[in-house]
Amino acid sequence: MDDLEFRRRAYADPDDKSPDFLAASAINPGNRQFLDEMKAFNRKLNRALEEPVPAALPDKLMLSHLLRQPDNRELSGWRSLAVAASVAFALGFATRFVTFSPQAVAEPPPVGQVAMNHVLREMPFTHYVDEAVTLETVNAKLRPYGTRLQDMADIGRVYYVNHCMFAGGPAAHLVIQGKRNRVHVFLVPMERALQLQNRFAEANLHGEVMPMSYNRLVVVSDRSEDIHHVAEKVKASLEKAI
Repeated sequence: MDDLEFRRRAYADPDDKSPDFLAASAINPGNRQFLDEMKAFNRKLNRALEEPVPAALPDKLMLSHLLRQPDNRELSGWRSLAVAASVAFALGFATRFVTFSPQAVAEPPPVGQVAMNHVLREMPFTHYVDEAVTLETVNAKLRPYGTRLQDMADIGRVYYVNHCMFAGGPAAHLVIQGKRNRVHVFLVPMERALQLQNRFAEANLHGEVMPMSYNRLVVVSDRSEDIHHVAEKVKASLEKAI
């Protein structure tokens, strides 16, 4: 079973007990880690769905209904108190499901760290995948970001293209062939909250960020790859096609 098929089945049912599925998990550390993450996510989701409805919820809903009724003199004395109680209830109920970290509230993540973490997490899959991507497929994925490629020949061979989560929102993710290694290209909407960097590096990876009209072009690859050359080619093809 290849990595793509394994991930599809893990998304559908992380508790799949089929022999071929279990074997693919056992022999591949990347598959095993991905399966563990899917199982952990399912456990969190089940716990959230099992959260009991607060006993006071019907009363609060009735209160909300009353507050939408036309004003009258008898209600004016306690209206402000009821509004305050409803707001307090809503905030208390909502925050039971949300965990805030001081760092996340204080500042957005660095764009380079988000990109490199994404590349490393999916490397066991993206390093080998080849989906025989066509120009039509690429441009279908790029359409929500307001851009398209002029020609596949402009950027070289494309192994993979899809949407991904990048700092809390969608981005386009392409894997293309550079001069020496595969190169990861992210098209991230300009309004995404990120700490901006022109260049970044860590361990064996380095990257570069280029602004465009509606998006930021984020390119990541091995340190031996000339990512600036790749970024320039991709940006030129995208801009020429608009």
